[in-house]
Amino acid sequence: MTQLKLKAKEFKRMTDPNNPKSKHIKYVCYVQAISIPEEISDWMETNPREQKMTTNVAVKIKESLRDNKYFHELNRGILMSVLETEWDNKTEELTLSFDNPEIHGNIDGGHTLRAILEAKSKNYLSDDKYVFFEIFQGIDSPVELAAARNTSVQVDLKSIAELENSFEVLKEALSNNAFYNRIQFKMNEHYNDDVVPIDVREIIAIILMFSQEIYPYKTPNGILSDFQPMQCYSGKEASLKKFLRQNGGSEEQQKLDREKMIDNMKPIIKDIFNLWETVETSFAKVTNATGKRFGSRKYTKYDGGKVVAKSFLLQQDLEYYIPKGLMYPVVGSFRALVLRQSDGTYYWKRNPIDVWNTIGSKLVSIVLDEKAENPDVIAKNSNLWSNLFKEVYIYGYMSD
Repeated sequence: MTQLKLKAKEFKRMTDPNNPKSKHIKYVCYVQAISIPEEISDWMETNPREQKMTTNVAVKIKESLRDNKYFHELNRGILMSVLETEWDNKTEELTLSFDNPEIHGNIDGGHTLRAILEAKSKNYLSDDKYVFFEIFQGIDSPVELAAARNTSVQVDLKSIAELENSFEVLKEALSNNAFYNRIQFKMNEHYNDDVVPIDVREIIAIILMFSQEIYPYKTPNGILSDFQPMQCYSGKEASLKKFLRQNGGSEEQQKLDREKMIDNMKPIIKDIFNLWETVETSFAKVTNATGKRFGSRKYTKYDGGKVVAKSFLLQQDLEYYIPKGLMYPVVGSFRALVLRQSDGTYYWKRNPIDVWNTIGSKLVSIVLDEKAENPDVIAKNSNLWSNLFKEVYIYGYMSD
């Protein structure tokens, strides 16, 4: 258990008016900002988003904290979940006790809290600045409160899912990938780091293209399906919802379904992202080898051999920008190589990178033969997805 000491005025206890015997107790008070200890930043996991301190909102909070003596009235305040609360009305000392980082900590007002700690560390926080605190004691989960309170900028679905630990099986499956530490599982995560964040929704969308639970490429009768996973490109939020709520049912069943799907796919997940990186970094070279001038397309941003982009996953230098509108249908076509063991686990009919090295020129030609110059239009062409898929399928199954 961790105990933090603060100074507080106007401390009041509020019991549940509908259930006075409830263990859920709310306390409100004004906390002296300079008394907030740095250690409180260790209890931020209950906040559904990271704090990006360069936004207009964050800057205004910092300015108000510095310049306005009525900061405690103008700012919405800080919401905390704690194990226990004690207040000494003689010394005005407030003691907050924390035990479980998944339940106890900051739920709302994270930007305000960060602004106060930053001002304190830079020695420009005066001792007459106070901030409104709401303290909940005895709650079982911060999720519902977090979803309800974080409304100034709506909390997105992935942030709530992260708070509910819905990504644990995915994290385990991805942890051995070099780009793992850049994945953004909740709002604003990694924006304060010196890295380019990767939205977890895009990672999920790429994985789902290969999921035979969600996008089977054969019908129950064993016939090739005409349905292609185009929504993985066009609907990242929809892909997240499919991952979280795969077959509907109870929350417990949804959890079991997604865990089973990812467990089954583990043998090929790292290969999927290795394939993506290989296709992206060699796409232009493979195209140019066919006699087509890839750099003539405006969307490539080609500039005489200068570095114009970085690869999506490993941030390798690229002389040509490869739009995701091209990447999704090409990489997605390799789902044709996916097979499953009798126990449901996935494996490849052929090594996908070997297949790319062999028929990559055919695949890029199919893409570049499209008349559309807009990558977004290309990515939403169902015939293109189908043609690429069939090319990989034919090679995978009929060239033995």
